[in-house]
Amino acid sequence: MIDACVELLEEVGRHRLSREQIARRAGVSLPAVTRRFDSVDDILLAIARTPPHVPSTPDGVDSLRSFLVASLTRAARRFATTPIRRSASELLAAAAGDPRIADAFQTALAGVRAEGLEWAERAREQGEIGAGVDAEVLLDLASGAVYYRLLWRGEAIAEDEVAPLVDLILAGAARGASPGTADRPPTPG
Repeated sequence: MIDACVELLEEVGRHRLSREQIARRAGVSLPAVTRRFDSVDDILLAIARTPPHVPSTPDGVDSLRSFLVASLTRAARRFATTPIRRSASELLAAAAGDPRIADAFQTALAGVRAEGLEWAERAREQGEIGAGVDAEVLLDLASGAVYYRLLWRGEAIAEDEVAPLVDLILAGAARGASPGTADRPPTPG
C-alpha cells in the first residue's frame, strides 16, 4: 500500500490524495485501507516512516569514498527510474506542518545517516578525511547535492556524475577542515 501511496502522491498531490484512490491503486478494498489509515495525514505518516533503503553496506565498499559513491549511485538510479519529485516535496511540506510526520521522517532516515557517520569516522581514523571535518556537514554536502537537484531542478543526478561529486567533496575534506572553518584568503579592503 505504501508504494501506491507514494505513486499517487506524485501524481495527484497531497490535497487530492484519498483513501479510495489508494485502495484502487493497491488493489485492495476501501475498508482495508480505512482500517489502516484514519486520514490522509496518517497515510503521509506511513510514508514518512518508510526509510529510503535499509541500511546495509553495498558490496565492494571499503572506504568513505566507495560508500558515498555506492549510496549516491543507488539514489541516482532510484530517482532516474521512479518519479518522486512531487511526493518528496509534498512529504517535506507535510513534515514542516506536522511534528508527528517530521519525527517519523527523521526516525526513518536515522539508520541511513548513522551508517554514513560510521564510515566517516573510519575515514577520519584512516586519514581519508581530516581530523577537523564535521561528518554531519560532509554527509549533508554529499546528499544535499543529489536532493537539491531533484527537488529544485527536477532532475535526477546521472550515475556518471556521482563519483566526480564525491571526489570534489572529499578533496576539501582531505584538507582537514569543515566548510566555514578552513583558512580563507584575506578579504581585500
